Amino acid sequence: MASIRSQGLKGFQWQTGKGNVQDRYLFFFFAGLAVGTVLANFWYPSFINQATYYLGLLDQNATLSQEQKGRLFGQVLRQRGIQVFVAWLIGLTAYAVPLFCILTASIGFSMGFVLSLITVQKGLMGLPVFILTVFPQCLCYLPALVLLLFWGTQKEKRFPVLPFFILVVLTVAGSMAEAWMNPYFLKIVF
Repeated sequence: MASIRSQGLKGFQWQTGKGNVQDRYLFFFFAGLAVGTVLANFWYPSFINQATYYLGLLDQNATLSQEQKGRLFGQVLRQRGIQVFVAWLIGLTAYAVPLFCILTASIGFSMGFVLSLITVQKGLMGLPVFILTVFPQCLCYLPALVLLLFWGTQKEKRFPVLPFFILVVLTVAGSMAEAWMNPYFLKIVF
């Protein structure tokens, strides 16, 4: 115990030198996941109406027409585009690592909170329902997030054209999957 105190929390230094930044991101993601899970279970009685409402929206998404899916695509692309743009801007700052730690913690919090609410509503089917609500768009968004996190920790903050193009393609593909493909997966559980 004395050696831990004398060394301090070296793993949580904010500089991007020899420390393992990816471990910090994972730590904050799982910390956010745990906090989101605990708070969702603690506050569930006050969120029961909202949880029922949002599960109803997922049920509606499973039966959208092509025109409605087109509008949904526009809304999703705008929202995801803003999120990716903000994350890209964070990566350009000198505070990229601590801000990305906060970002990964908030992503973990959101996932833990939603997973807990769905599990309370659906019981043992909660985890499969949650997985189907984020599939297949997670296959695009996860590499985009990893690219942003990697890009943001680079010392040289120049504008790389190819990674930016890949980021745009992943965001558009994820939005398309969320609007057009995800409703088919939602039909499985709703």
